[in-house]
Amino acid sequence: MPALVVLRGNSASGKSALALELQRALGPGTANVGQDHLRRVILREHDVPDGDNITLIAETVRTCLRLGCTTILEGILHAPHYGEMLRELLAEHPGPSHVFYLDVPLDETLRRHELKPMTVPAAKLREWYHPLDLLGVPGEITVDGSPGLQEVLALVLARIGPITTPQSARDRERFL
Repeated sequence: MPALVVLRGNSASGKSALALELQRALGPGTANVGQDHLRRVILREHDVPDGDNITLIAETVRTCLRLGCTTILEGILHAPHYGEMLRELLAEHPGPSHVFYLDVPLDETLRRHELKPMTVPAAKLREWYHPLDLLGVPGEITVDGSPGLQEVLALVLARIGPITTPQSARDRERFL
Protein backbone atom coordinates (compact mmCIF):
# COMPACT_ATOMS: atom_id res chain seq x y z
CA MET A 1 0.00 0.00 0.00
CA PRO A 2 1.36 3.43 -0.85
CA ALA A 3 1.60 5.98 1.94
CA LEU A 4 -0.24 9.30 2.07
CA VAL A 5 1.78 12.14 3.59
CA VAL A 6 0.09 15.50 4.27
CA LEU A 7 2.31 18.54 4.94
CA ARG A 8 0.45 21.64 6.12
CA GLY A 9 1.41 24.99 7.60
CA ASN A 10 1.26 28.71 7.12
CA SER A 11 2.82 30.54 4.21
CA ALA A 12 6.64 30.26 4.19
CA SER A 13 6.70 27.46 6.74
CA GLY A 14 8.85 25.32 4.42
CA LYS A 15 6.16 22.97 3.08
CA SER A 16 7.11 23.08 -0.60
CA ALA A 17 10.84 22.71 0.02
CA LEU A 18 10.19 19.87 2.45
CA ALA A 19 7.84 18.12 0.01
CA LEU A 20 10.44 18.27 -2.76
CA GLU A 21 13.22 16.93 -0.53
CA LEU A 22 10.91 14.26 0.88
CA GLN A 23 9.96 13.17 -2.64
CA ARG A 24 13.66 12.85 -3.52
CA ALA A 25 14.42 10.96 -0.30
CA LEU A 26 11.52 8.53 -0.76
CA GLY A 27 12.60 7.84 -4.32
CA PRO A 28 10.87 6.59 -7.46
CA GLY A 29 7.13 6.20 -7.32
CA THR A 30 6.59 9.20 -5.03
CA ALA A 31 4.11 11.87 -6.18
CA ASN A 32 4.28 15.47 -4.96
CA VAL A 33 0.89 17.22 -5.12
CA GLY A 34 1.14 20.95 -4.40
CA GLN A 35 -1.95 22.95 -3.47
CA ASP A 36 -0.50 26.16 -4.91
CA HIS A 37 0.17 24.58 -8.31
CA LEU A 38 -3.32 23.16 -8.66
CA ARG A 39 -5.11 26.19 -7.22
CA ARG A 40 -3.02 29.12 -8.46
CA VAL A 41 -1.42 27.80 -11.66
CA ILE A 42 -3.92 25.35 -13.11
CA LEU A 43 -7.20 26.93 -11.98
CA ARG A 44 -6.04 30.48 -11.18
CA GLU A 45 -8.45 30.41 -8.27
CA HIS A 46 -8.41 32.33 -4.99
CA ASP A 47 -8.42 30.28 -1.80
CA VAL A 48 -12.13 30.34 -1.05
CA PRO A 49 -14.50 27.99 0.78
CA ASP A 50 -15.90 25.36 -1.60
CA GLY A 51 -13.39 26.30 -4.31
CA ASP A 52 -13.04 24.03 -7.33
CA ASN A 53 -9.42 23.37 -6.37
CA ILE A 54 -10.56 21.32 -3.37
CA THR A 55 -12.10 18.66 -5.62
CA LEU A 56 -9.13 18.84 -8.01
CA ILE A 57 -6.69 18.28 -5.14
CA ALA A 58 -8.69 15.34 -3.77
CA GLU A 59 -9.00 13.65 -7.16
CA THR A 60 -5.32 14.19 -7.96
CA VAL A 61 -4.31 12.60 -4.65
CA ARG A 62 -6.71 9.69 -5.19
CA THR A 63 -5.35 9.12 -8.69
CA CYS A 64 -1.73 9.14 -7.51
CA LEU A 65 -2.56 6.65 -4.75
CA ARG A 66 -4.46 4.41 -7.20
CA LEU A 67 -1.38 4.43 -9.42
CA GLY A 68 0.53 3.00 -6.46
CA CYS A 69 2.50 6.16 -5.72
CA THR A 70 3.38 7.22 -2.23
CA THR A 71 1.71 10.63 -2.31
CA ILE A 72 2.79 13.84 -0.62
CA LEU A 73 0.12 16.54 -0.44
CA GLU A 74 1.47 19.92 0.61
CA GLY A 75 -0.09 23.30 1.10
CA ILE A 76 -1.52 25.75 3.57
CA LEU A 77 -4.73 23.73 3.28
CA HIS A 78 -6.55 25.93 5.79
CA ALA A 79 -8.74 23.62 7.91
CA PRO A 80 -12.03 25.53 7.51
CA HIS A 81 -11.72 25.24 3.69
CA TYR A 82 -9.91 21.91 3.24
CA GLY A 83 -10.48 20.02 6.50
CA GLU A 84 -13.47 17.99 5.35
CA MET A 85 -11.71 16.90 2.16
CA LEU A 86 -8.50 16.02 4.01
CA ARG A 87 -10.32 14.01 6.68
CA GLU A 88 -12.17 12.15 3.93
CA LEU A 89 -8.93 11.34 2.07
CA LEU A 90 -7.31 10.12 5.29
CA ALA A 91 -10.33 8.03 6.30
CA GLU A 92 -10.68 6.30 2.92
CA HIS A 93 -6.98 5.55 2.43
CA PRO A 94 -6.31 1.95 3.51
CA GLY A 95 -2.54 2.40 3.61
CA PRO A 96 -0.35 4.31 6.02
CA SER A 97 -1.16 8.00 6.47
CA HIS A 98 0.96 10.71 8.06
CA VAL A 99 -0.14 14.27 8.80
CA PHE A 100 2.37 16.97 9.71
CA TYR A 101 1.71 20.59 10.59
CA LEU A 102 4.78 22.84 10.24
CA ASP A 103 4.51 25.40 12.99
CA VAL A 104 6.43 28.60 12.24
CA PRO A 105 5.84 31.82 14.18
CA LEU A 106 4.47 34.85 12.35
CA ASP A 107 7.76 36.78 12.71
CA GLU A 108 9.65 33.95 10.99
CA THR A 109 6.98 33.76 8.27
CA LEU A 110 7.42 37.48 7.58
CA ARG A 111 11.22 37.15 7.52
CA ARG A 112 11.12 34.20 5.09
CA HIS A 113 8.75 36.03 2.76
CA GLU A 114 11.29 38.82 2.39
CA LEU A 115 13.61 36.23 0.78
CA LYS A 116 11.02 35.02 -1.76
CA PRO A 117 10.76 36.34 -5.32
CA MET A 118 6.97 36.70 -5.02
CA THR A 119 6.33 39.55 -2.63
CA VAL A 120 3.20 39.67 -0.51
CA PRO A 121 2.55 42.68 1.72
CA ALA A 122 3.14 42.01 5.42
CA ALA A 123 -0.44 43.08 6.20
CA LYS A 124 -1.75 40.35 3.86
CA LEU A 125 0.52 37.74 5.46
CA ARG A 126 -0.76 38.73 8.90
CA GLU A 127 -4.34 38.34 7.60
CA TRP A 128 -3.57 34.87 6.17
CA TYR A 129 -1.70 33.63 9.24
CA HIS A 130 -3.57 31.05 11.34
CA PRO A 131 -1.62 29.74 14.34
CA LEU A 132 -1.88 25.98 14.88
CA ASP A 133 -4.51 25.39 12.20
CA LEU A 134 -4.68 21.70 13.09
CA LEU A 135 -7.05 19.11 11.61
CA GLY A 136 -7.47 17.22 14.87
CA VAL A 137 -6.99 13.82 13.21
CA PRO A 138 -5.38 10.87 15.00
CA GLY A 139 -1.60 10.86 14.66
CA GLU A 140 -1.32 14.47 13.50
CA ILE A 141 2.14 15.75 14.41
CA THR A 142 3.07 19.37 14.97
CA VAL A 143 6.64 20.03 13.87
CA ASP A 144 8.67 23.09 14.77
CA GLY A 145 9.39 24.35 11.27
CA SER A 146 11.95 26.90 12.45
CA PRO A 147 15.05 24.65 12.26
CA GLY A 148 16.73 24.05 8.94
CA LEU A 149 15.20 21.97 6.17
CA GLN A 150 17.48 18.98 6.75
CA GLU A 151 16.51 18.74 10.42
CA VAL A 152 12.79 18.83 9.61
CA LEU A 153 13.28 16.32 6.77
CA ALA A 154 15.11 13.92 9.12
CA LEU A 155 12.30 14.17 11.67
CA VAL A 156 9.60 13.52 9.05
CA LEU A 157 11.50 10.59 7.54
CA ALA A 158 11.98 9.07 10.99
CA ARG A 159 8.22 9.34 11.68
CA ILE A 160 7.23 7.92 8.29
CA GLY A 161 9.61 4.97 8.45
CA PRO A 162 10.65 2.89 5.45
CA ILE A 163 8.63 3.25 2.25
CA THR A 164 8.43 0.50 -0.36
CA THR A 165 9.63 1.68 -3.76
CA PRO A 166 8.84 0.09 -7.15
CA GLN A 167 10.38 -3.35 -7.36
CA SER A 168 10.37 -4.31 -11.04
CA ALA A 169 12.96 -3.03 -13.48
CA ARG A 170 10.13 -1.69 -15.66
CA ASP A 171 8.74 0.31 -12.76
CA ARG A 172 12.15 1.68 -11.76
CA GLU A 173 12.88 2.71 -15.36
CA ARG A 174 9.66 4.66 -15.83
CA PHE A 175 10.42 7.19 -13.10
CA LEU A 176 12.78 10.17 -13.23
